[in-house]
Amino acid sequence: MTTKQQSPIESAVSVVETPSSSAPEPASRLAKRSDRYADESYRLLSSVKVEPPTAEESLRIRRTAIRWILPFICVGYHLMYVDKQTLGSSAILGILNDAHLSANQYNWLSSIFYVGYLLAEWPQNLALQRFPVGKWLAGNLVVWGAILLLHIPCRSFGALFAVRFLLGLAEACVVPSFLLILSMFFTYDEQAWLMPSMWAAGNSSPITSGLLSYGVLFIKTGSFSPWKWFMVITGTLTILYGVLVWFLFPDSPVTAHFFKKPATRAQAVLRLSSNHSGIEQKRFQRYQLIEALRDPKTWLFFFHAWSQEMANGLTNQYSLIIQSFGFTTLQTTLLGCLTGLVSLVSLLAAAWTLAKTKNARAWVAAASYVPAIVSSIMLLTLPWTNRAGLLVAIYIRGTAGIAYSVVMIWAANCSAGHTKKTAVIALYHVGYGLGNILSPQLFQPQYKPRYLVTWAVILVVACILPTLIILYLRWYLVKENKRRDALASQNLIQEVGVVEHVDETGERVEEVVDARQLDLTDRENLAFRYVL
Repeated sequence: MTTKQQSPIESAVSVVETPSSSAPEPASRLAKRSDRYADESYRLLSSVKVEPPTAEESLRIRRTAIRWILPFICVGYHLMYVDKQTLGSSAILGILNDAHLSANQYNWLSSIFYVGYLLAEWPQNLALQRFPVGKWLAGNLVVWGAILLLHIPCRSFGALFAVRFLLGLAEACVVPSFLLILSMFFTYDEQAWLMPSMWAAGNSSPITSGLLSYGVLFIKTGSFSPWKWFMVITGTLTILYGVLVWFLFPDSPVTAHFFKKPATRAQAVLRLSSNHSGIEQKRFQRYQLIEALRDPKTWLFFFHAWSQEMANGLTNQYSLIIQSFGFTTLQTTLLGCLTGLVSLVSLLAAAWTLAKTKNARAWVAAASYVPAIVSSIMLLTLPWTNRAGLLVAIYIRGTAGIAYSVVMIWAANCSAGHTKKTAVIALYHVGYGLGNILSPQLFQPQYKPRYLVTWAVILVVACILPTLIILYLRWYLVKENKRRDALASQNLIQEVGVVEHVDETGERVEEVVDARQLDLTDRENLAFRYVL
């Protein structure tokens, strides 16, 4: 057996030559890894020997996974976005007067949430790698709901500032948890349309927020203002949801309670062979983190998240902006529902398109910015007296939510190796948090009521720039896929590797396995192809 000099990409993986009897051709070079660092699928498939699922079995496994996972994620996204709008809804329900908030203080309550979110992103993602995903998520959801209830006794900017910061810490694990679960249970093609479907549930939350805001206005309990009832309802629902997640939401296919037999769990793993990626690895691998930080596409996805979220300050401004057009509080609560309806319809249309097409992520995401660009131009140019036109401009920019949902899961799909994938997801959400810290500050009092500077910044930074990033990403990944196809045509790519372990007699044994079981990164495993 001989070894070769390792490249930086192969720093944690030995590469060995195997005899021609154990590989398709002589001297084929195979990645080698200790069983401590192999993917969880290796342990499952070592103990359970099954054939890959038939088309019928695969469909049944997919349907079971969708039935148990999709409702939880849809509800989770919806609650998360209702929560993000609690501050915006509370603005017209009395919190500004009760806590004696100025416009700048109100903006900072939005920003400080994302400071907590940003600071917690790395620790939360490391915890998701180390602990069971479903259980860690459930614990954070219960804490999140409890913090929503803590808003109620707050009487000042300082108190609200503290609870908003804590809320960001707890919520930082929610989306990464859902992304990891999706990557464990579904193929990349399935994830492409599942993500917009679930995001439709989240972005339709203005419907719930609007109707809930309208309803609590009719609750008359003296000093216990309507915004406090809003917090009671959303906080309680979040805690109850967290309890259900603890008992019913899966941690991975290896332990999923709804796959009754070990053989079904093994087939659920084998069903994902087209991903050319593993399921899960609980050991942190430093070299994969370094690779993530050195990978150009990691930063392209990061800058996309940051630039797009420079418009997300609108989340807590929608109600105030619509009200500024001259509508009453009651009218504003109902008109705000249409924002959610536009998002719901557009995201479901995107999901349908992605389900019917191949490698259309970039085109769908880029196209979703066109209405957002038109929206910004309308808000910059329409006269203030044209209330109908201004409302339409507010509503049509809801299509930009498509790009966020599509590119977020695209970033995860373009990364293999569990530590690397976790790092890429974390960095994507660091960009997301940074954009959300800065974006509320675009709505300064001196820009009222037209916010011309604000809409100009949003047009360039949050609409045109992310569109260009998406198109460049597609070109970059197409180029890399063609390079790998050329290597494959020369039989220079192996889809098997070696796991080294100690058997029951204490002897060190090498076993040739599918490369997907080695927890290789996308740059180590050249059989990996980037989805587009």
